[in-house]
Amino acid sequence: MSATKDELAKAFDAKLPELVSQLEAWFEQETAPIDGAPGADAPSGDGGSIIGTGPAIDSKRVVDARVVTKKVLDIELPPAIIKPGGYTSCKEMIDDIVPKLKKVFTGEIKVKTPKPVKQPEPA
Repeated sequence: MSATKDELAKAFDAKLPELVSQLEAWFEQETAPIDGAPGADAPSGDGGSIIGTGPAIDSKRVVDARVVTKKVLDIELPPAIIKPGGYTSCKEMIDDIVPKLKKVFTGEIKVKTPKPVKQPEPA
């Protein structure tokens, strides 16, 4: 017998602290400088800089957080629920993704799953 929407919502809520903790750890690891050194501030002046204008993590990299959602919720992170362009902070990412993940988990949001790619027959 399938779980009801309310039962699924309760199961999601029970997993929520671990989900948020794992997403925070993932975000920190993904946005850390490769060499471990703190990043330099953007140059000052009024000429502008592209350094400070981009998101902390872009939407394409957020898809990689599926390792967290698969581990904690046993579901993939659907690219369709990720904000285009990415997120400027971990809090922004969590505030946006977690409510949507709950709707995916409970079945409120239906996401398309890619069809398996047929492998060509050996010649």
